[in-house]
Amino acid sequence: MLKIYFTENENVYVKLEKYLSGLLPSPARILRNGNGKPYLEGDPLFFSISHSANKALIAICDKPVGADIEILADRNYKAVLSRFCADERKEIKNSHDFLKHWVVREAYIKMLGDTVWGKLKKLSFTDGTLFYCGKPVDCEFKNGRKDNVVYSICIAK
Repeated sequence: MLKIYFTENENVYVKLEKYLSGLLPSPARILRNGNGKPYLEGDPLFFSISHSANKALIAICDKPVGADIEILADRNYKAVLSRFCADERKEIKNSHDFLKHWVVREAYIKMLGDTVWGKLKKLSFTDGTLFYCGKPVDCEFKNGRKDNVVYSICIAK
């Protein structure tokens, strides 16, 4: 089960509680892990929230999940791109391509409950597959574009 909600970036935790109330028999307590990732006490469901400027995405799943969105805009991504592998750099021609590669990484890291800088250098995304230390990750991804945001949702298998 995966529920995806695109919304404005205001009162997202109030919105999350509303969405959860339709899925759980009783209110769940939201806690945070050591890296700050929020989770539900007892893990009855998993969720991930991402926001960029005035847009937000809430993903709720019955498996660990991570989500990331980014507003599509022209950016100077050259400094970060230099840290990507050569095959990836060949695939990235513009800001949209860069963001597709970026949100997949962030969604995976958020699904793990880790920090971006702890894993970023070990990740690559080529030919539609995310690799960690050169091996494909064992996750399912939902990637796309909605209006002016690029998003990725990573679900543990």
